[in-house]
Amino acid sequence: MTDLVVPRPIAWVSSEDGQGRRNLAPFSYFQAVCSRPPMIILSIAWHADGRMKDTLANILERREFVVSQVSEPWLAAMNATSAEFPPGVSEWDAVQVPAEPAKVVAPPRVAGALAHLECQLRQAIPLGVGAPGKPSSTLVIAEVVHFAVAADLLVRDARGRLLPIDPARLAAVGRLGGIGYTRTTDRVSLARPEPPKPPETPGTP
Repeated sequence: MTDLVVPRPIAWVSSEDGQGRRNLAPFSYFQAVCSRPPMIILSIAWHADGRMKDTLANILERREFVVSQVSEPWLAAMNATSAEFPPGVSEWDAVQVPAEPAKVVAPPRVAGALAHLECQLRQAIPLGVGAPGKPSSTLVIAEVVHFAVAADLLVRDARGRLLPIDPARLAAVGRLGGIGYTRTTDRVSLARPEPPKPPETPGTP
C-alpha cells in the first residue's frame, strides 16, 4: 500500500510530555482534511510490543503538537530523526536540530523550517489490531490553531489577496515506498476545467 499511495506529504512532528521532555519524529500518514476550521489528520503506528510511540503518548497527554514543513535542505535531518533512539535520548539533541518557541502551543518548532502548523488535538481514533488488546495505529485529528510561514513565501496581488505559494520556493519533499523520497522539482500545472455546456434544445431561438 505504501508503494502505491505516493507521494505522501511528511509531517515532521514536535511534541512534549508533561515533564517538558521534547520529541521530534516524521510521519507520512498525514494529510489536510478540512478548511473551516483548518484540520489535519496524522496516523501514528504503535510499537509491535504494544507500546505507544512517544509522539502519540505526548499528543494524548498534552493535546497539542507542531508540524514543521520538510523542504529539501531538511531532508537528511528529518530522516535522521526517524531512528529508534534509546529512552531518554532527545532527537533534537542527537541530530542537532535547532528549536524555537511556538506561538500558541507548548512544543517547540524546527527553527529555520519554512512553515509550521501549530495544532491542538480534537479526536484520537484507534485503528486496526496490533499486539493483544492494542490497536495497530491511532488516527489523530487535529485543528491548526496557528500558521507560521516564512515571509518570502507570502506574496499578494495588487488587490492584497494572497497568491498560491511558489512550489519552487517551498521545495517540499514527499515520501515514496521503501526508503524512497521525492522532490517537487518536476511539476505540471492544469487549469480547472469548465463544466460542459448543456446541449441546445431544438427550436430554441
